[in-house]
Amino acid sequence: MPENGSRSLHVPWHVGDAFKVFLLAWIGLPLLIVLALGQLAPAVPLLGRLLRALEAGSIEATFTLVVVDAVAAFALVLYYLKRRGATWRDLGLRRFKVWRAVAYVLGTVTALAVLVPLVFVLVSWLFPGFNPDQAQTNEFTQATTPEARRLSFIALVLLPPLVEELVFRGFIFPAFATRWGVWWGAIGSSLLFGAAHLQFNVTVYTVVLGLLLCMLYVKLGSIWPGVAFHLFNNYLAFIALGQQ
Repeated sequence: MPENGSRSLHVPWHVGDAFKVFLLAWIGLPLLIVLALGQLAPAVPLLGRLLRALEAGSIEATFTLVVVDAVAAFALVLYYLKRRGATWRDLGLRRFKVWRAVAYVLGTVTALAVLVPLVFVLVSWLFPGFNPDQAQTNEFTQATTPEARRLSFIALVLLPPLVEELVFRGFIFPAFATRWGVWWGAIGSSLLFGAAHLQFNVTVYTVVLGLLLCMLYVKLGSIWPGVAFHLFNNYLAFIALGQQ
């Protein structure tokens, strides 16, 4: 991976900060919410209704948790920015050259189309039971009403590019790169990015996607082109899920 843009990856926060944000936002907080709901539901009717809705697979209830988790992730990142004396620019929220970004995004589209099938073949060889075509299923993929589709669109298409690019490429990747270099930083942050998606074939896909998004950041010095590409990628997936 070229390192001509790696100067922007030297950040004041630490690898430990990056792991804490990942563990708290993707594991700790959802677990804490579920445990708290279980304890408080009998005494608080509103929380009881929310818990029952979650157990029933309600899109509205799940969407509430998604929004809470997104806000918490932003709050955690903001906390560490203030603690380390950093700014939003240190997260890659910078201007970029549009036409250069367009060229690199088109190259990323091509690279993703070529690399994903090759990696799927390799993983299928290593793990014979691997199914690259396994359908992605969750509450949002089961949306049928217009209101549920709107919530699913926000939860699957709009929020992830903003939250995940800010956290994984803007916060975790630079912390890893500062400590271990660009290559290992990209690999480590992309493995965490893949692990956050749980389903095996989706994890493999998102690891490759994460590596390419790290490359975009390194080359362009901004996470905004990655946000745009990530959004477009999720929109195509959302359309495909709607046709299953």
